Formats: sequence, structure tokens, C-alpha cells
Amino acid sequence: MTVQSFADHRMLSHKGRLPTGKSVQRRVWLRMSLLVVGAALLGRATITSQVAPFAFAYFIVLTEILGTKRSWPAWAAIVGATLSGGVGSAAILLVEFLFYRLVRKILFRGKAPDLHWIPFIAAGVDVVVRLAAVGTVWTRYDVLLALADGGLVAVLYLIFFQTLPIFAGKETNHTLHSEQWISLAILLGSVSAGLTGWTVHGVSVLNMAVDWLVLLMAAAGGAGMATTTAAVLGILTMMDKVQSLSGVAVLVFAGLLAGILKDGRRGWQSLAFILGMGLLTFGTTRDWQTVGPSLLAATAASILALFTSNRVIETIASYIPGTLEHRVTEQSRVRRVRTLLSERIEELGQVFDELSYTFADTAESPLFSAQQLLDETVSGVARHVCSGCPRRSKCWDKESYGTYQAMVRTLEKIEAQPGGHVFPSRDLKERCIRIDPMMEGLRRHLELMQRDALWVGKVREQRTLVSAQLSGVAGVMRGLSSQLNQHNETSLAAEEQVLFALEQMGLYVDHVHIVSLEPGKVEVEVSQPSKGAYEHSVRMIAPLLSGVLGEHITVGQVEETDGGPCMSVFRSARLFQVETAVANVPREGRSVSGDTYTAVDLGNGKFALGVSDGMGNGEKARRESKAAIELLKKLMKAGFDEQLAVRTVNSALLLRSQDEMFTTLDMALIDLYSAHTEFLKIGSAPSYIKRDHKVIPVTGANVPMGILQDIDVQTVDEQLNVGDVLILMSDGIYDAPQQGVDREVWLRHQIERLETSDAQEIADTLLESAMRMCRGAARDDMTVMVAKISEYQPEWSSISWPGLAGLRRNKERRRQGA
Repeated sequence: MTVQSFADHRMLSHKGRLPTGKSVQRRVWLRMSLLVVGAALLGRATITSQVAPFAFAYFIVLTEILGTKRSWPAWAAIVGATLSGGVGSAAILLVEFLFYRLVRKILFRGKAPDLHWIPFIAAGVDVVVRLAAVGTVWTRYDVLLALADGGLVAVLYLIFFQTLPIFAGKETNHTLHSEQWISLAILLGSVSAGLTGWTVHGVSVLNMAVDWLVLLMAAAGGAGMATTTAAVLGILTMMDKVQSLSGVAVLVFAGLLAGILKDGRRGWQSLAFILGMGLLTFGTTRDWQTVGPSLLAATAASILALFTSNRVIETIASYIPGTLEHRVTEQSRVRRVRTLLSERIEELGQVFDELSYTFADTAESPLFSAQQLLDETVSGVARHVCSGCPRRSKCWDKESYGTYQAMVRTLEKIEAQPGGHVFPSRDLKERCIRIDPMMEGLRRHLELMQRDALWVGKVREQRTLVSAQLSGVAGVMRGLSSQLNQHNETSLAAEEQVLFALEQMGLYVDHVHIVSLEPGKVEVEVSQPSKGAYEHSVRMIAPLLSGVLGEHITVGQVEETDGGPCMSVFRSARLFQVETAVANVPREGRSVSGDTYTAVDLGNGKFALGVSDGMGNGEKARRESKAAIELLKKLMKAGFDEQLAVRTVNSALLLRSQDEMFTTLDMALIDLYSAHTEFLKIGSAPSYIKRDHKVIPVTGANVPMGILQDIDVQTVDEQLNVGDVLILMSDGIYDAPQQGVDREVWLRHQIERLETSDAQEIADTLLESAMRMCRGAARDDMTVMVAKISEYQPEWSSISWPGLAGLRRNKERRRQGA
């Protein structure tokens, strides 16, 4: 099976599969059955028939991993001890189990046990029970034997604790490192030791089990895993006098032969293993009585390995770093995490949408609010003036509508002539016998109504702004969720093709994750060892991806860690690049300029240039302009729409202080893939585009930010070309000419006569010209920012690799097939 077909098969087999209740229950019972069998065999396992630390260490580990109630499979070790050593051995093991539980309960009553002390407690319990079983008179041999057994219990606890969580379903990481694999081999060897003494037609079951485990590791992990497992298992069986040292060497070399053929069929692996075991055993002993059983055990183990399910091999391989199965498993896990994250982000986006609707959907219209305020005003005047009046019943009980209209008409007259002498309306004068208090009350309550109307309007405006901001946050979250979903739809086969090509080039990488293959927005993540990561990324990976995808790919970032893996991110290279320069001088007599400027890559394929001019000069103006441009930059980098971001900054300036504070904004957003530029001009001076000998002005008519609540954000779109020079400036440059000089004509002339194409020289030249117009004394803060558009020059040539092409075509083909 090829790399691509295997990846497709695994992707399809895992796609949309969710564990059902029956499958989960079946998996739990399978794990418990394995734990019971392992406990029984460990109960039989001994070292030279004198030391038996395996079962007790196994019991302790299961107790700490699963708890005292769910660790019941470990009690099966007593059955194994009974079969091996009789009732005496079983009784000793039972006392150890019970005594450990008692000591554990006494020491850790009401709190979680400290795992650092568990090995010492276990060793102490084992030594005490072993010595108590001897009697009251101990020999030196009895003491040494008990100490050896207790020490091995502590060591085996630490070893078993590394790997038993896998069988108990408590593993925290699906990747086993080399020391964990050795621990697993020791665990398997310890379990296999429980088969000592069992034979089938003269063939040792222990040898068959050892050979079968070596073949499984050869099929799953290759030569390295096979030889490691063979060495560990061989030494453990040799300690029980089942295997000789030469037999261990033969087993290791036979495992090496089988592991070398990992990429072939399992039949060839089995044949290599049988030949290796037979020929090498005969070459070392030349005794058919030794060769025959060894060859029969290898043959039986090979047949068993051939009939072993592929799922078992894949499950083992999924824990081995560097295997295809492990990469598929890790990528599937990452996709599941991203799917979960996408769902949570989508839910949060819906919450913000609902909050936005709540703020926007108010039952009160402006007309309804005004009518309500008017009703409250009339009611307030009536309570204060008409209370106790002898004509109250007539005015409000019998003729309430007419009285109300008379008071409203009088309010209209007072509002039309604020501060002037106003006479009551004719009908109110005829109705009211307390006309002077009535007029005074109407004036006072009208002022209160106008004040309340002003605050109601401000609250409504703020509510609308908050609703728009919440909607913007929801939009950002929806975009992030959609991006995560798009990441999960990328082809796993394409990732494996890239990984296979890199390995063929001699470059080892941990995994490849394709985030996006969209033209112009390619993003590929590659994890590789830290040593030489940047050189490999620049010289090999980026050129390979450039050749495969048909567009230039550059190294976006390289995150290196000390001794750990390095994550390199590869992205589409921009078709255009922007060279910026700034010249700035504060107002005469000031040490700090009130202007703020920025030039930043927003990370979404756009480059932002901005100049902000705060009100006035000095530190206060600088604070306002810097606050505006920094907040705007962060909002846009976070994914907010440009107009919503500007309205948010405008609202922040309004709420920042009760003092009058405002600032201008001149911003250009340049698309680095098309050079299309969007200008946002908020109360700023004109900008200019110099194209060869032609000067193109870009103007706007908006007021500065921080003055009006509802600001109208106007944008100007322009298409830039390679070689164009974009010039942004503050009012200090534009207003430099004295009265009588046409500022626009003067600026156009200064730009047209420029003889240099260097961005910094242009900025310096324009600033010097403005200073000359001011006779060397700047009347305002002066800032000029220059950006030159040029074509991006690739840093390397692309690499074409045989058999690796058309990743996008493969992806489109799969979509059509779906």
C-alpha cells in the first residue's frame, strides 16, 4: 500500500466515526480482560523461583491509576500465585495486598497519596511481609532475599507506572518515548515470564510468546523497536534460566532481520525471522535438540503473527514516533481538538451575536422616547402646580385632553424662545388660575426634559455602538471558526505526500500539517528537530513547496525550543513588498511631537501605513494620537472591519475624558498580493501618489475622530503599480506655506521635482522643503511617511520532486468525488 492510499484509507475510516455505547463498553471489557490475564501471569512470574516482585508492583500501580475500587483485576494475581507456588505463595501475596491498603489508608487519610513516597512504602511493606513469612528467626540470606524483593518492587513500580496507563485507558499522551518503550518491553517480558514451564507438543509457550512479540514490534516499529524488544525480553527470560546468552543474541539478530523488512509484507518478515533463528541457533550450538524447539517456536510465532489483526499492528505503531500510523493518529487528534475548538468559538460567536441583537433591538423608538419625556414633563408640572387647586377635577378629570394640549402648546412656545419672555397659550390662560406658577414650572421641567433627552440620545448612540462592536467580535469569531473548519478539510494524503518527499530528500521531520492550499494564502506547518531547522526550511522545504504548489513559498516563522521540536510555518510569498521611511520634527519649542505614525504588516496579506495628528502639540497630543493609532492597529490585526475599527476608536476618544480631545487619521491599507490600496482619511491632510512624473492626490472630507458621535468613514480606493511612491503627511507639512501660497500647488510641485526614488531621501527632502517655507521654525508638528511599492524578489528557486505534484488538483478531485 502506498503512502497516499494508506493515508486516504485511514482518513476515510476515521472520518465521522464516533464511538457508540456498545463499542465503548466492549473496549472497557477488553481492557479489563487484558488486565486480569496480565495479573494472573504476573502472579506466576518469578526470578529463579525465589523472588516474585512482579504481582505486588502491578497491584500497586493499578491501585494508584484506577483507584482502590476499579483495580479489582489485580486481585487475579492471587490465582496465578496459587498455580505457581501453591497456597503459601498466594497467602503471602494476599497479605501484601491487604497490608499495603491498610498502610496507604493510614498514611493518606482524607487526602490524595503522594506518588513520590509510594515506591518506598511498597518496598517496606514487601520486606516486612516477606520476613514475617519466614518466621521469627532470620538468616542473612533471608534478609538479603527480602531486601532484593522489596527493591525490585520499588523499581518495577516505577517501570510499570510508565506504561500501564495505556492498558488502563489513562494515558495522557499518545506518544511513547524510548525509555517508555523499554519500560513496556520490561512489562511484556514480566508478563511472559508467567508462561514459564508451559509447553505445547514440546514447544515452549514462553519462547513462542517472546518470538511473537518481537515479530509484532518488527511489523509496527521496524528494526529499532524489534531489536530493543528482543534484547529486553531475552535478558528477562535468561534470568529465569529459560534462555542462554547466545540465544538472546540470536533473538536480537533475528528481530533485526525482520525489522529491516518492515515496509514489505509480513510473510517476508516471518520468513527472515525463522531463517535467522534456525541458522544462527544451529551455527552457535550445532545441536538439533536445541535447534528444533527454537525453530518450531519461531515458526509457530510467525504463523500467529501472520494471523494477527492489522488493527493490532496499527495500534502498536500509533504509539511509535516516526511511523505513519503515529502521524495519522496525531493529526486526527489535532483535527478533533480543532473541531471542538471551532464549535466552542462558534458558540461564543452566537453569544456575542445575541448580545448584539439585545443591545440593538430596543422597543423604544426616538419618537416614543420623546413622547414619554413629554408626558413625564406634563405630569411633573401637574403634580407640583395643580395639586390642591380647586379646578383640578375640572381640568384633569373632565377636560384632561384639552389641558394636556394647552400645556404642550405652551411648552412649544417656551422652547422656541429660550431665555425670552413668553406668554402662555390662549387656552392655557383661560383654563389655569395659577398661571405664574404654571409658567415657572413649565420652564423648569422643560430644562429637565431637554437634559434627559440629551442623555437618552447618548445612551441610544452608545447602545448602537456597543451592538456594532459585539457584532464585530462575533464576526471575528465566526471567521476564526470557519478558518479552523477549513483547516480540518485539507487533504491528509497531501500532507503525507509532502512528508514522504522530504524523507526521500534525506530530511527527517515529525509531521506536516497543511492549513490552507488556497492560492495566495498558502500556509503549511512543519515540525522538525531544532538543530538546523532554519537552514533546512530555507534550502529544502520552502523550495520544494514552491515547486509543488506553483507559487513562491517563503518561511513565515521558525519557533525553536531548546532540545525540543521546531515548528516552521511556510506561507505564500507576497507579490509586492513595501519599503517605508519617515521624517518627523516637533513644533518649535517642543521636545515631543504630537504626531504618531505606524507601518505594520497585519498578517492577513495587508500592510497598513498610518499617520495620526493629535489636537495641539506636545505630550498630550502625542498621547491622543498614539492611543488612536495603537488601538486601531490592534483591532485591525484582530480581524475587525476597518470602518467598525475606526468607529470604535472614535467612541473611545469620546469616552476617554470630559475634555475636548480629537485626532486625525490618515491610513492606507495595501494588499500585498494585488497592490490594491484602500485609504481611510479622517480629518487628515491630502495624500499623494507619485507615479513616474505624475502626481495623484487622495483627499477626504471627514471631520477628525473624537468630535462627533456618529462618524462617517469614507474610503478611497486606488490601484498602485510597481514603482509607485505613496506619501502620507500631517497638517504641519501641508500647512507649511504662508498665506498667499497655494498649498496644494506647492506640494505637487515639490513632489514632481523629486529626483530620487529612495523612500528616506524623499521623506527628508519634503520635510526640508516644509521647514524652508517656515523659515526654519516649525509652526506645527511635521511628519511625512513615504512608502515605495516594489515587486517581491524570490529568495530561491523551486524544486520539483518526481511523483509529487498537483496537490491542489488532488484536493479538487476529492471534492468533486465527494
